[in-house]
Order: sequence, then structure tokens, then C-alpha cells
Amino acid sequence: MSFNLASGPTPETLAGVDALVHAAYDFSCTRWTDVARVNVDGSRRLLAAARRAEVDRIVYVSTVAAFPGARSMYGRAKLEIERMAMGLGATIVRCGLVWGPRGGAMFGALRHAVERLPVVPLVAPANLPVMLVCEDDLVELMERLLDSPPDGSERLFVAACEDAPTFAELLRSLSPSTSRRFVPVPWTIAWLGLRCLELIGATPPFRSDSLLSLVGADAGALARATARAERYGVSFRPYSLP
Repeated sequence: MSFNLASGPTPETLAGVDALVHAAYDFSCTRWTDVARVNVDGSRRLLAAARRAEVDRIVYVSTVAAFPGARSMYGRAKLEIERMAMGLGATIVRCGLVWGPRGGAMFGALRHAVERLPVVPLVAPANLPVMLVCEDDLVELMERLLDSPPDGSERLFVAACEDAPTFAELLRSLSPSTSRRFVPVPWTIAWLGLRCLELIGATPPFRSDSLLSLVGADAGALARATARAERYGVSFRPYSLP
């Protein structure tokens, strides 16, 4: 079964489905009008289809960049979709940066940059705490939530380890060489450079909005959770890569 957020689900998309994990997001959208049209409205159509199909278990995968006052388009869009999903009784999982041996998305982009650049720019504040979650722990939590959906108000989980490395520590852990240099760059300058590349149609190593999501992640994310993963026998291991 395939589904495209931009085009919307067909009547058969969710036929016979009893559980839905919504983690889709089109990162090619770089303007809010497109983010709203594709990701927010597309999610609205998907969730409406889930209601029509009487899907009784829904888990929405969100982000610690989603909270009231979020600065990034990604965080704002995710928060809006969270509210729609909550209205259908969905469980919300706000994730930290997902890491693992095969980690992709922004974690993969950071690792790729560190591995290939002799001088690595620290595009976020060196002492910025980065909330992380191991991909295996995240999958285990989702499996448990689908098996036993929470009731009532206990439907907002934060998937992230309390032990958060700094941005500098994270980048140095990804370096294959101890002699690699790391040079601080004001994040606003880095964001502006990435944004200019996007506006002229270029594809930067990672998106300007991803940097804004990282720098503007919710410092109080763990306190916003209304339920804890430990209740389901899941704990989030500290970040560690060989």
C-alpha cells in the first residue's frame, strides 16, 4: 500500500487496516504555504480517511521541536497535526533526534558531513544539549503502544533519553579522526546560508529548517509528557556509537 501526502488517500487506502503509524513528512517543502498544503492538509486527509475506515489504533510520530511557540516550520506543522490526531484519540510520540548504526535524516546528514569534511563547522551552539533516541528503543515503544493503546489524557509521550550530549560532543563522536578540526559558526549565519541555497533551487547538505528545529527544540520537552515509556517497559538508552 502506498500513500502520497500531497495527493491524498484513495477510498481503498486504509481498507481493512486496524492500526496506523503516521510518520510521513515531505521535507522537500521549503515554504510554509507548501508545508501547510502538503504536510498539514495531507495529514488531515489521511486522518479523516482513518476515521472513515474506523481505524482504532493510531500513533502519530512527532518531534521535540513541536511545542507552543515553536520556531521551525517543521515544529509548527507537527504541532498542528498533533492536535488533529489527538482529536481522533491518537497517541502522540514526540521524538528526539533518532540515532543508530543506520541513522538517516538529520543524524545521517551530520554524520556524512563530519566524515567527509576536514574542517567541520559547528553550525549550532557547541554547548547545545541534543535530545536523542535510539531507533531500536523508539520502535519498541511504538510496538507496545499499538499493542496496548493508552486511555484518556495519557497519550503524549516524549521519546528521548534524559542524558543529552552537547552538539559538540555529538559531532566529535561521529568523527573517524581525532585530529579533525571543529570551527564554531554562528547558527544564524549558517541558517541564512542554507536558506539562500534553498531559495535559488540548490540542495544543501541539510535543510535550513532542520537547523532551526535543532536549535529551537523544546528545552522542557520531557516535562510536557503526560505519560512515560517506562509504564510500557521501555527505557531510552544513553547515546553511544562505537
